Amino acid sequence: MITTKKDEIYDQDTLPSFPYAQLNEFYEIRRYLGKTCLGTKTIAYHSSFGCPFTCSFCAVVPIYNARWKGKSAENIYKDILFLKNNYGGNAIEFHDNNFFVSEKRTVEFSNLIKKENMIWWGEGRIDTINKYSDESLAIMRDSGCRMIFFGAETGNDEILKRMDKGGTQSAAQIRSFAARMKKFDIIPEYSFVLGMPADTEEESWKQIKRDVEFIREIKEINPETEIIIYVYSPVPVEGSELYEKVLASGFHYPEKLEDWIEPSWEKFDLRKNPLTPWLSAEMIDYIRNFETVLNGYFPTYSDIRLNRSKIKVLKSISSFRYKNKLYSFPYEIKAIQKIWKYRQPEIEGF
Repeated sequence: MITTKKDEIYDQDTLPSFPYAQLNEFYEIRRYLGKTCLGTKTIAYHSSFGCPFTCSFCAVVPIYNARWKGKSAENIYKDILFLKNNYGGNAIEFHDNNFFVSEKRTVEFSNLIKKENMIWWGEGRIDTINKYSDESLAIMRDSGCRMIFFGAETGNDEILKRMDKGGTQSAAQIRSFAARMKKFDIIPEYSFVLGMPADTEEESWKQIKRDVEFIREIKEINPETEIIIYVYSPVPVEGSELYEKVLASGFHYPEKLEDWIEPSWEKFDLRKNPLTPWLSAEMIDYIRNFETVLNGYFPTYSDIRLNRSKIKVLKSISSFRYKNKLYSFPYEIKAIQKIWKYRQPEIEGF
């Protein structure tokens, strides 16, 4: 096997403009601007490459090695305006690994896009955006920023350190930031990773239930917070203490290409069935059942097929279970979600 050196990340503003007009000759761009909770013609846009952080569980880290470069706010705006004026785009999903690295760039873009009346969404870090001034957050909201995806991960400070979340994210910060986003009417979309490596079954159960209680606490602080739940799937990050612990547990990846097409590994890729030795089937069921009850009592904002009547029915059916922490066998909620084809953003996106 020959491994070549990773190329540099190029200055985004020195690259040629994307040939949207030429592309439109072969693929009608307007058809690919989908209807989402953000708008009827949502633009999918990538304004930067990489991420300057080194979280030990993230697959982005081995690719970019803590490097990040973003296109200027002015050039982002020019592209978005072109897509709006020529193809009807009226909302934006920024698919950057970390759109909000630069407060200056974010504010500049917000000021430019404000007059276009477009709702937009992006991904960022709690400890980064928490450093933004109140004025910057207000400008973002006025510009149409409706929701931001964050990796909250866990309410356990010790695990956050093992994850190498920049050394600054904490459970206290996750709580206070959810409250701060409520003040500015920006929906924080918090993702949590349950089922981290533990030495004993007792420790695994303790941590899972602790995170479940933490999620409930976040919902008390800001009910508008969207909750995305993943089960921890190991990522081979060289030199990571976390991954070394994973290997020591006996976990290993398939050695043959054909093994990856097995149904179990397909679910692994969706972070729904981790196949990790320290998690039992009962633990996975507990996590999934809690997720079902949570999604019933707090239906996702992103499912545009849910009208007020359906939301009312879901909340009513799930209320007793959620308030009394009864998560086992929530078949009645699962049945309704299946009939109504409930949309889970962590699987299907917007």
